[in-house]
Amino acid sequence: MLVLSRKVSEALLVGPDVRITILKVDRNQVRIGIKAPAAVTVLRAELLDETRHESTPPGLADRGVSAVAAP
Repeated sequence: MLVLSRKVSEALLVGPDVRITILKVDRNQVRIGIKAPAAVTVLRAELLDETRHESTPPGLADRGVSAVAAP
């Protein structure tokens, strides 16, 4: 796992097309913005965990994805 420190308005890049920007830090909560192409699916990990035993997580069926492999 890569651990980084970022300040508000600083960003990091994941590959050439995904940009994650720190928008706000308040006590135990961090607000982030994610800019990615429409073809890239962005899911909160807890949603993926909840749907792992289902065949298709919500929001993926309309993108032609029938299942998600475990990481």
